[in-house]
Amino acid sequence: MTCRSIILFGVLALCWQVGCKESNKYDSYTLIRLFPSDSSQIEAVKYLEEPQHQVEFLKRSRGFNDSTDILVPQGRAQLVEDFAKSENIQYDLKPNYGRSFESLERIPRRRVLRGFNVYEYHSYAAILDFIDTLANRYPNLVEAQNIGTSFQGRRMKLVKISQDHNAGNPIIFIDAGIHAREWVAPAMALYLIHRLVNDPEARKKELSGVDWYILPVVNPDGYEFTRASKSNRMWRKTRSKSKAYDCFGVDGNRNYGFKWAVSGVSTNPCDKETYAGPKPFSEPETQMVRNIMMDNAKRIKLYVSLHSYGQYLVYPWGYTGDFVPKEWKKLDALARQVSDAVEGAGGRPFRVMSAGQWYPAAGGSDDFAFGAVGVPYSYTMELTDGHEFLFPEYLLRLVLPQFYEGFKAFGAQIKKEFHGSRG
Repeated sequence: MTCRSIILFGVLALCWQVGCKESNKYDSYTLIRLFPSDSSQIEAVKYLEEPQHQVEFLKRSRGFNDSTDILVPQGRAQLVEDFAKSENIQYDLKPNYGRSFESLERIPRRRVLRGFNVYEYHSYAAILDFIDTLANRYPNLVEAQNIGTSFQGRRMKLVKISQDHNAGNPIIFIDAGIHAREWVAPAMALYLIHRLVNDPEARKKELSGVDWYILPVVNPDGYEFTRASKSNRMWRKTRSKSKAYDCFGVDGNRNYGFKWAVSGVSTNPCDKETYAGPKPFSEPETQMVRNIMMDNAKRIKLYVSLHSYGQYLVYPWGYTGDFVPKEWKKLDALARQVSDAVEGAGGRPFRVMSAGQWYPAAGGSDDFAFGAVGVPYSYTMELTDGHEFLFPEYLLRLVLPQFYEGFKAFGAQIKKEFHGSRG
């Protein structure tokens, strides 16, 4: 083989791995947003979830006139439109959806030269560099703990931020990015790290009597897969390989071992959205989150899993909508305090409710934290409304500081309620 042939072969191999073409299967897709106005319409929409309809649910309604967003391939849009008309459900369409995807041909050189900007989306390698830099610069404040490797071998690091790592303070544990396409969630986690470490006021207040543990990207394999090409941008799951089928990935937020697979999941390994895995904690990524919780069970007083989109702040139970925990009033009250703080900073208020109130989904991390580990406050926070999963980078500078005010409210309550206690 000639030298030129070797180079060509290497380039082709790289293209096969990460996707060199800009062709995008989603260019021909249509985003259809349904607006159900009563319970019967919400129930009727479940008909479209049947596999033969070949549509992707991006978001489900959590209330009347809250949209259910469906990504529809070419040739299936008429079916969804006819269904909406037959059920008298209002809807709107966004054709050629993939053409709105942001170009990925922009990052490496200019961003490396000017450093890490918390108002931008970054590669996983850059995120790890940012974490290591902070840990080296502020060794008394930041600890970067190696917690294992992802399915594809990427290092995963838990960021521990504390004025005194030996004080035994109550812990707020935050994770993000279990769903690969939800880029704004890791961005929020990184902004939170940045503010807690670099903001003098945060060091005085938010770190006083409370420790913050942050895992900014739970699913780095999936995250990098969504960055590899536009055709991968809507990928949700992990990147593990099914042993029985030629299919990839598990929905990490259906994979936790509390009420696993009792509702709202798929048992089909080739399902693009909600495959719960062959067993609870089948994924190394969810195992690592579980281990963090179990190792610190006595000290974790608040758990927040960051997601997007829809501007929701929901609490257990997620596996059922038939009832809520006896502590639901406390969960609800704190969520509303957080929403008020975000709104007071100019942001949009959150929709606050139990996670299973409209569509039950079992195996979520918030239910596991609350029901299995015994964390007193546990939430899923869905960031942003509008733009679906393609939240524009230029808007991060506006919304991340607004959401941060909500975390200040979280921190104040945990300090007030638990500082000085020992589990």
